Amino acid sequence: MSYRTKRTINRIIIYTILLIIGLIILFPFYWMISTAFKPNTDIIRRPPLFLPGNPTLDHFKRVFGSVPYFHNLYNSLFIAGMTTVITIFFSTMVGYGLAKFRVIGLNLVFILILSGLMIPPFTIAIPLYIVATQVRAVNTLWGVIIPFSISNFGIFLMRQYCLGIPDDLISAARIDGASELLILIRIIFPVVATGCAALGILKFLLTWNDLFWPLIMLTEDSRKTLTVMLATFIDFERFMDYGLVMSMTTLVVTPVIILFVIFQKKIIEGVALTGMKG
Repeated sequence: MSYRTKRTINRIIIYTILLIIGLIILFPFYWMISTAFKPNTDIIRRPPLFLPGNPTLDHFKRVFGSVPYFHNLYNSLFIAGMTTVITIFFSTMVGYGLAKFRVIGLNLVFILILSGLMIPPFTIAIPLYIVATQVRAVNTLWGVIIPFSISNFGIFLMRQYCLGIPDDLISAARIDGASELLILIRIIFPVVATGCAALGILKFLLTWNDLFWPLIMLTEDSRKTLTVMLATFIDFERFMDYGLVMSMTTLVVTPVIILFVIFQKKIIEGVALTGMKG
């Protein structure tokens, strides 16, 4: 058997395995969307139907009639977007300082920041809520954004990227009279743009999917996020309306899929190069 034949067979095997894995991953999404368009009689039918026999939009109409979907969509986008922007800025700023400044005790500060990764966020929920109550941040979007905008992991990640920046580049900017803020904006951010993209992707998805803190902070339906509103549809103790839940789930996932399609090139580049610098 020639080398070219072996290579072709190996590619066929690899692509077949990847195709099977891809189908396994995509099947839950397909079932979610299929169930969202099925009437209730088809949802509970046994054996189940893989394609909706009589597609309907009734479940989506009920969702739009029972929840302020577009208000919740705005809340989710605003919270996830602002949290991501703040996290990227401060993580890069602190990471740059930890990587390039020479100050006594800076390594100790870095160790303390890393130690914060071992603290579960649930343990600080009560103190954070008490502080939020005192500053009247309960039931506000900023009350959800600010407490978790500073990321220990983000600082660690951006420090590793900043370590790869040549010191001569920063020294030249200082000789030219550039301030540290100008160096950060004009030099550091463009150089570590790939790391910022990777951090932004991770932070946006974590914030978008977060349920615990928004569930505590937001009480009015018009201020809740899509994830919190989805949780209100799920009731395991009584009757479960699968059509309503699946249609709401589809509406929650759709904006993220659209964003992925738009920014897929940057996302793939950021994930692929994460950890290769620094």
